[in-house]
Formats: sequence, C-alpha cells, structure tokens
Amino acid sequence: MDLLQLKYFQVVARLEHMTRASEELHISQPSLSKMISRLEKHLGVPLFDRHGKQIRLNRFGQAFLKRVERVFSELEEGQQELADLTGLERGQVFLAAATGRLLPELLSAFLKRHPHVNVKLLQGSTQECQNLLERGEVDLAITHPLIQEERIQSVSLLTENMFLAVPPDHRLANADKVSLSEAATETFIGLTKTYELTETTTNMCLQAGFTPNFAFECNDAEVILRMVNNGLGVALIPEHWWTYNQHWWTQSPEKREAQAPVYLPIVDHYSKRVVGLSWVKARYLTMAARELRDFTISYFEEMNQDSM
Repeated sequence: MDLLQLKYFQVVARLEHMTRASEELHISQPSLSKMISRLEKHLGVPLFDRHGKQIRLNRFGQAFLKRVERVFSELEEGQQELADLTGLERGQVFLAAATGRLLPELLSAFLKRHPHVNVKLLQGSTQECQNLLERGEVDLAITHPLIQEERIQSVSLLTENMFLAVPPDHRLANADKVSLSEAATETFIGLTKTYELTETTTNMCLQAGFTPNFAFECNDAEVILRMVNNGLGVALIPEHWWTYNQHWWTQSPEKREAQAPVYLPIVDHYSKRVVGLSWVKARYLTMAARELRDFTISYFEEMNQDSM
C-alpha cells in the first residue's frame, strides 16, 4: 500500500464513479480498477459495494476514507509548515468567497503590504465555501451568513443593512424608507439559488409575512439592477452593493443621462446580514494565511469604525 493507491482510492470514493475518477486521474479505467482491487485485497475487506457498473462506498470504505483524508491532511500541513520557513516571500493562500464586491479593495490593500504573496481565489455559495474548507482545499472563507459548524472558527466582519431597489417611477420611489411588508405584492428579481442573496431575500420576506414572487433569477448583480431600472421588478440588495452601484451608475458614461434605481432603506429589525471569515480550527494555517486572516479582521474593524 502506497500514497498513490490511497490517492486513487480517495478520488474514487469522492466520485463513486470509476470512469469519471479515471478521467480525473488521467489513467485508464481498467488500471484504476486493478489498483482499487489490490488495495481491497491488501486490507482484507471490500471498500465499495458494486451493482453492475455502479459503485457505492460501503461502511468499510467510509471508515477507511476518514483515515486516508487525515493522512493527506497531515502531509499537506507538513508541507505548509516547511514552506513557512521561507516566510511570506513565497507564501500562498487559498481563499473561498461567497461575496465578490467586498474583495477587490481588501485584496488590493493586502497585496500592497505583501506583494509576493499569491492569493488563489475561489468563488461559490456559502455551502460550497464550507465544503472547500472542510476538504482542506482552501485556507479561509468569506461568507454570508457566518458558517456555524463545530470544527470551524468564524468571526463576524461586517453587519450591513439591506436595501429595497425599485425602479425610478415605482410607487415607493419617493419614500424615505420602507417596511418590507410594503413590497408583498411586488415581483422580485434575485440571484440564482446557488447564491445566498436569494435565500436571504426569501428569509427576510417570510419574516415580513409573505413569500416573495421571483419572476427572474440571474447570476449577475449588474443585470439585476438593470432589470430593476427597466421596471421588471424589485430586489433586495446589500449595503455594499448600494455604495458600489451609486458610484458605478454615475461614472458609467451611458448611465449619466439615465435615472438610477432608487435604493430604499428598510426599517425592519431583520433587514441586516452578517458577513464573516472562517477557517478550520484544528488545521495548520501557513504564515501567509494567518497574515491574510489577521489583516482581513483588522481591515473590517477599521472600516466599521470609519462608518460609525
């Protein structure tokens, strides 16, 4: 039994599909099947239940997979610890994020201080970010809401208000502020369900006493606001979207002559969302990852103080 066998087993166990595993590992399917069979013979137990061409990880495989993942986790942490001996000059950080609007300024400020650190950014939903953390594929994750899991340490970075974006000629456009219940009969526009904003919108509307009617869903924030501006519906947006898009709308040449969507503060106590930073408690963080973690926390502390 060697590390190559364990790596092959890990991939097959994750995919539970021999063909896809062989494609990912760039070896032939017969060779992969023989490798798994030799491993099972060495261990003396079957690791998979086989039903025709289908395979499923059985209880022996599940127990063994936990140990295999621990082996690779320890090896990776050992490599990271050795890499730390070179300091930040050659550091690398893997960051997952469920929000994109907050990242450019943060990462720009960090890289000005540490220009030789290489930040690898992966974007996805909060659940996808949590999965990446738990599998050890990223060091840190910025999500909303906070990840609540026993093995994961999470800290709040930012609590921001939500706004109701409406078309310029909307019946509520001249209001100073609104209660979300006033939008109960409106058509909503949201991000696709892989993003947390749609879930946030749904939860807030349920607290306001109604289920939102989503007529449109897309995966681009700018498209949402264009659709709002063209009278196709309303949308709930976070405060940092509002700040960014106020600037974007006035600076964009084709928008200067057009009215922007109207952003209405929501008075309800539940009209806030929390953005947080998370990492796995027991996993070793490289010097570069620790530096980005601490820098991010300090960055948002200063931002929050400036906005008070």
